[in-house]
Amino acid sequence: MEQAEEKLLLARLSDLEQRAERGHKPCFSRFLDPGEIMICKQKLHPAVPYMFWGGYEEAERQMIGFFPDYMEPDIQDFPLRALRIRSKEDLGHRTVLGSVMGLGLERNQIGDVAMEEAGPVLFACDSICDYICLNLTRVGRAHVSVTQVPFGSLAVLPKAWTAVGGTVASLRLDCVLGLLTGVSRSGAEELLKREMVSVNHKVTTKGSVLLSAGDTLSVRKFGRAEILEIGGETKKGRTRIQLKKYI
Repeated sequence: MEQAEEKLLLARLSDLEQRAERGHKPCFSRFLDPGEIMICKQKLHPAVPYMFWGGYEEAERQMIGFFPDYMEPDIQDFPLRALRIRSKEDLGHRTVLGSVMGLGLERNQIGDVAMEEAGPVLFACDSICDYICLNLTRVGRAHVSVTQVPFGSLAVLPKAWTAVGGTVASLRLDCVLGLLTGVSRSGAEELLKREMVSVNHKVTTKGSVLLSAGDTLSVRKFGRAEILEIGGETKKGRTRIQLKKYI
């Protein structure tokens, strides 16, 4: 995120905090992406009670709510809802999100698309939920039904992932990108140049960045992964590495 965008984000959230304090009622942001949440946790220091919530415990996109001093933060106060999407066909995360965005909504009005055993659940601002229920009739080519459900009825599955293991010449970002995406060194450089790569939710263009266990990589069109483990060196001096690639 650019410095000017970061300052604007923090200013907007500080204004919400002041409104909660002066108006004696909770105030909420729209959905924040993981990078914005990280900035908030590092640089925002509210003087009033506050809470992040995205509809379920592992939500990536979350709202932040500011509460008057006398109020205890409560997830039930957040202006977001869960929408259960069902079809006779299997529905993928990206297809669901693409169809929802095709309704002309803004990205910060939409939270995560999570999965239950029977299909996806979409989290959205409550102000647009009726609109989605009425207008989302297809996801891709599949006919769907959409219903609002209480948070307590959800059975969200853990995010699916697969292990990707191998060796890299070094822990430089451009080397690890090759293992994650299968592209060549020049292909990795092109991804970086086109600002398609994020490390810990921050876009980076530098292939020389050194990675550590626990770092999160996001590559547009290739998905997201976390460095699970860094092992020892092989006889040829390469480093063993294990990635958790989300699918």
